[in-house]
Amino acid sequence: MFRSIFTVSGFTLMSRLLGFARDKLIANYLGAGATADVWVAAFRLPNLFRRIFGEGAFNAAFVPMYSRRLEEKGEADADALARRTLSLMFTILMVLFVLAFIYMEWVVKAINVGYTDEDGRFSVAVSASRITVVYLVFICMVAGISGILNSRKIFAAPAFAYVVLNLVFLVGLIFIIPKTGEPILVLSWSVVVAGVLQLAVVLISAKRHGVDLRPRLPAIDDDMKRLGVLMAPGLVSAGIQQLNLLVGGAVASLQVGGQSVIFYADRINQLPLGLIGMAAGVVLLPEITRNLRGGDEASAKRSLCQGMELALLLCLPAMVAMMVIPKQMMYAIFEGGKFTAEAAIESGWVLAAFAIGTPAYVLARVLQPGYFAREDTRTPMRFTIASAVVNMVLAYPMFRWMGPTGCALATSIAGWVNVCLLWAGLRKAGFIGLTPGFFGRVARMFLASCIMGALVWGLAYLSDPWLMEPGKFFQRVVILGVLVALGVAIYFVAVVGTRVYSVAELRSRFSRRSGS
Repeated sequence: MFRSIFTVSGFTLMSRLLGFARDKLIANYLGAGATADVWVAAFRLPNLFRRIFGEGAFNAAFVPMYSRRLEEKGEADADALARRTLSLMFTILMVLFVLAFIYMEWVVKAINVGYTDEDGRFSVAVSASRITVVYLVFICMVAGISGILNSRKIFAAPAFAYVVLNLVFLVGLIFIIPKTGEPILVLSWSVVVAGVLQLAVVLISAKRHGVDLRPRLPAIDDDMKRLGVLMAPGLVSAGIQQLNLLVGGAVASLQVGGQSVIFYADRINQLPLGLIGMAAGVVLLPEITRNLRGGDEASAKRSLCQGMELALLLCLPAMVAMMVIPKQMMYAIFEGGKFTAEAAIESGWVLAAFAIGTPAYVLARVLQPGYFAREDTRTPMRFTIASAVVNMVLAYPMFRWMGPTGCALATSIAGWVNVCLLWAGLRKAGFIGLTPGFFGRVARMFLASCIMGALVWGLAYLSDPWLMEPGKFFQRVVILGVLVALGVAIYFVAVVGTRVYSVAELRSRFSRRSGS
């Protein structure tokens, strides 16, 4: 299990690093004003559908069904289920695409309430979104096929598919935009090209591993009805979860540049979420499902507990680092071109607010498979609705008080509400099987993170004249990289020093021999 998590994390890290290069170039071309807001709006819509329909509701319902069919009846029967499911899914996605394309003006206005033609954002956002919206068809199909591959313990190709997206962006940013001078148009079409190539990556992998995905006419049979019943709460849950983010974005759109500073800060915040939370969730769901289908509930509980420990071991220092040097992170990576020092500082405050909720969002990814593996999608739905209500209540007053930083902080508070409810629900169901000394280890992880944070803050303070020097991008990135490397080293020394784990225990957990 640990090896699989690090396989996914490795490709995710590659994708994130390329993503930083992509976002740095985007920041140079677009800055953090009205034009950047337009791009955020155009890229958000297909990602919204991906998270709701693809990675959210579909995988939560389909992976346990497919894994059970694979375990009980073999590959041929499981692939027959996959073929019927993907055919119906493609039909639904095409209908959604056509409707979104036709009614795009209404859609853009609904999720970007502050956009007007007077500030030059609305009409351009509509045109760009009509191009990018086709990505929802490709990426949701990618998410569906990735779920099939993950159920068969094939993790590399689905993770690499997200690397492809950033590679296509970089080609457009480096070679095409300088020649055309049309950054929004090139970025929008890059999304479409990337979708085609990502789908090709997972289809080729499925074919190489003998997965039968030949298309067939869609039909609604008993399996599809069962999938629909399981997906319905997941759709509501994922939809409400994304509504959480949309509320913050919609409120931030009232300030020109508000959405873009949230976008850039979230790019840094997404690194631990993707490396740890997404990877753990992707691996844990089929792992726990197999344990339960094999009648081994003790192993399922143990896998969940190990996932929580690993997530906290890695995300607590990330949270502390993003809280102690957020301004330096944003300035070092993004300052330059149209992205000003003032935008970097404001984005830094937003990043610190997001960081407060980082452990919550990672833990939610780890805890949710405890419900989904038992085909319980209703309970997480109720918890997500409760957290969304908290976010909606807090977003506007906190924006009035703190600007875009308030929107990020409201999202973090809502995330902690969600994870507390998920924990309480699993504990009530008797599905939390903590190892002895769990809370003591977590407390010492936090202490080790604080030791690391204090030393990194001091080092950053000493290196500020070079770390915050305008126009010296490569110098700043090298210094930031050294700080990160030192922070990692300090943290793991502190982990051993505070007796969270011994050196031998750390080596065994991160060894490739530790899982399969």
